[in-house]
Amino acid sequence: MASTARTVLVPAAVAVALLAGLTACGSDSGSGKDDDPAKERTERSAHLAWPGAALPGLAAKPAWTVPAAPGGTAVFAVGDAFAVVTAPGAEKTANDKGTALRQGAKTVEFRDARDGAVRRTLRLGDARVMADTWHGAPALRVQVTTKTASDGMTSDKDTTVDEVYDGHGKKLGSAPLADGATFSDGWVAKGGSATRADGGSAIKLDTAGDPRAVQGPAHSQDQHRYAPERRTFAGDHAFSYEQVAHGPFDGMKRLVVTDLATGKKAWTTAEAGRPDKAIPEDKSHDINVVPVTVVGDRVVLAWQTDGDKHASAEPWILSVNDVRTGRLLATGPVVRADAPGSMTDFGDPVSNPTFLTTYDASTGTVVTAGQPDMGKPWLATAWDLKSGKRLWAQGPDEKDFALLNAGDGVVYGYTNPGTQGYWDPIAVDVKTKKVLAKKLDNDRIPVFSSDGHGAVSVDQGVFVFPAA
Repeated sequence: MASTARTVLVPAAVAVALLAGLTACGSDSGSGKDDDPAKERTERSAHLAWPGAALPGLAAKPAWTVPAAPGGTAVFAVGDAFAVVTAPGAEKTANDKGTALRQGAKTVEFRDARDGAVRRTLRLGDARVMADTWHGAPALRVQVTTKTASDGMTSDKDTTVDEVYDGHGKKLGSAPLADGATFSDGWVAKGGSATRADGGSAIKLDTAGDPRAVQGPAHSQDQHRYAPERRTFAGDHAFSYEQVAHGPFDGMKRLVVTDLATGKKAWTTAEAGRPDKAIPEDKSHDINVVPVTVVGDRVVLAWQTDGDKHASAEPWILSVNDVRTGRLLATGPVVRADAPGSMTDFGDPVSNPTFLTTYDASTGTVVTAGQPDMGKPWLATAWDLKSGKRLWAQGPDEKDFALLNAGDGVVYGYTNPGTQGYWDPIAVDVKTKKVLAKKLDNDRIPVFSSDGHGAVSVDQGVFVFPAA
């Protein structure tokens, strides 16, 4: 008989009994409503002691803690909650990808960022866990694999489904993992159409080419904790390129923004508000506009300024545009980055990013670094999203700053490149460039909840701190 693995919702109180040693108790059976605060305080036991110095931007003492499980513990920010992930019965192995990406069963607890109260617990079969977004809002993505055993005539079969949850553990939608499909931000795109992952009919897209992902932070083994590897959609909008002219580098391509609700073009960069230094389309030899990041209903674009010079790297000027209309909201600073050419993966946020970028919601600051010339470092520029004003920029004599994450007025990034990613992260004041901590351990870079709490998962367990 075929056997299958299922996703099971377990009341939080039962899950806490199963996960002995957790220092913050369960709240309810998954309704998303908190228990009486006084009851929560009396049930919560003593904190673990933080084993190191205070982390920049965060209080010296944690608000709450969770002891580590035998197979390790991972933590994700999901809005005003943290999702604590354990792999029951699993031990770390050689070439381990970490608790969240390791094969095997998982337990996920959705905990209130303020006090650690458990909102809901998921007990999963074979699953991989990662950060994601749902129509622009922070979410948790779980890839659940069901194994169907052979009946004697057929082969064993694995079926994987992507499930997305909010900070209360509520399932928002799901979709089967399919070859050639892109699943991002609550949408599934395949074969020129898009479908909402919470149901509905496929919508034919009135654009040519596959949707393109926006840029993001530095790619590393820990990338899944900070942001989706490829955030392809901006809420309910998608980015793609249409061929406009042919030339020695395959011709100029225009950025197109599509409204996924209708499948129609919302706008293109031909009619969008442009910064003054951006070159005309007919002066570009390939892609002259790159979607950098999306913050709410605003998209940050990078525009070429020297598109006819065919340099290995060139200045790009940043802009902030309304993602729905293309209206120019602010002009940002100039950042040097790789120029497009014959590389087919130009701008891919994982294999060949043009920019690394992160956003600090507490200060409204974007930090952006450009793909450097061969052998030269990533150099970051910090700027205000609302006004476009540059706050600081690295000089050519400074080290790599491969951006990773930001929150509570601090930006984190790697300083030394390696064959498998970047190493030796540091913490920098996001407004002044002052170095606040040097050579942090990789596991001491926080993830941030929407209310400013920072969480790290170290050998001793998960530690959640309020802002300093």
